[in-house]
Amino acid sequence: MKPLIRKTALALAAAAGLSSAQAGVLTYQDVVFTTTWVNNVLTLEIDAAQHSGDWSRATTIGALSIKEIGSFQSVQVTATPKGVELWKMSARELTANGCSGGGGKNREKTSLCLTGTPVALTDNMVFSFAFTGAPDLDEPHLKVNFLDASNNKIGDLLSKTIASTPVVVAQPVTPPVTQPPVTPPVVTPPVVTPPVVTPPAVTPPVTEPVVTQPVVNESVTPPPATTPVSSNTSENTGVPAGNGVVDSPVPPPSMGTTQPVPVLEPVAQTHETSEVPEPGAIALLLGGLVLMGLALRKRG
Repeated sequence: MKPLIRKTALALAAAAGLSSAQAGVLTYQDVVFTTTWVNNVLTLEIDAAQHSGDWSRATTIGALSIKEIGSFQSVQVTATPKGVELWKMSARELTANGCSGGGGKNREKTSLCLTGTPVALTDNMVFSFAFTGAPDLDEPHLKVNFLDASNNKIGDLLSKTIASTPVVVAQPVTPPVTQPPVTPPVVTPPVVTPPVVTPPAVTPPVTEPVVTQPVVNESVTPPPATTPVSSNTSENTGVPAGNGVVDSPVPPPSMGTTQPVPVLEPVAQTHETSEVPEPGAIALLLGGLVLMGLALRKRG
């Protein structure tokens, strides 16, 4: 069984940030005594659940003594097994009869003896002593008084020095930083866009223009009527004044030219209309007759 005090020493050393701590271990007749100290605090652990030899019939512990620890100014018990808190402390020597040995100034501030009502032997019996001054706690000298069921001393009184051994506290190992697994990038295939095919522009067929042939009107348009000339011009033209028509050549008919043909519409007879023709109509009629006569004369 690993002593509790050793575990405590390791914990205290680790808490203090120390690379090592001092401890001492003594095993006698299957009882393990372990000492350790930090900052002037000495801790003693006794594991006595199993004991043998002349301690085989021991049932309780009635006293213990620590000496050869240098000089100190004061000491205080800060931890004990249950029931030991009522024990008395002195600077006397431990004997078979308890803390009743010789004392004196030479033992003052250099040793201590603790005794009281016996308590049962067991494992993990822890005693802690807090010193002031400058004690030397490296290798304390220990005495214990084991008793039988009748509270009589039994076996050896034990008077031994507990040699110190370094307790190496392993430095905490920082676990390596675990790199997260690298996830390969997801390669997305490119989206191929099919080319847009533009259909060729369809040119509508060219429609040839329809050439319309001009319509030739072969009908002969009668010549326009000639305006009557005054009788005063008879002297210059040689035409009798009584004729009243100017003898002018008849223009040949123009091919392809359509002249408007005057249309004479009959005027409806009414009781109010006069039967005498108007002067204009008479002149127009006479002009036409003259033109016809000239044409006949030229042919003849």
